[in-house]
Amino acid sequence: MFTRLRNALAPSGPPSVFLAVSKSNFIEVLHILPENGHIERFSMTTHSPTFRHRGTKEQTRELIGEVTIYVGDGETTFGFVNDVKTRARKLWDRSQILLQPESVDVIHRLEKEVLRPAGLDTIREREGRNRSPNETQTYSVFIIRINRSRAGRILSDRMMSFG
Repeated sequence: MFTRLRNALAPSGPPSVFLAVSKSNFIEVLHILPENGHIERFSMTTHSPTFRHRGTKEQTRELIGEVTIYVGDGETTFGFVNDVKTRARKLWDRSQILLQPESVDVIHRLEKEVLRPAGLDTIREREGRNRSPNETQTYSVFIIRINRSRAGRILSDRMMSFG
């Protein structure tokens, strides 16, 4: 009986995974929809240590690195995530992932073949730069595995930030 109650209160929806750049209560998200490869980007503030939004619930979070943003030189997390997005799009386009969009294997491959390498390569590229004499901020970069309430975007089309 307890199991039924727990499952009714926290049903498991379609799985997915996204890359997040985070510092304190700010999070910027790059989510490639496993159903069709469309890219969803958004940022938000949250007071919860785990990601929860409109029925989407974080299952696990893995720190894959840190990135230093040269805010004094005009850099933003948006620029970093944009660089990750460009790499991820190339990796996605070369992959054969879009075969069974709701299988756990697809989510695993999306993480291992697209998001993780795109994030790590972008972090490494920025590590080799000359240090800025101006203000910098360091952000954590995570891979976050989620269950969504339904397939598709985490945010509705009305709330979507296109980037």
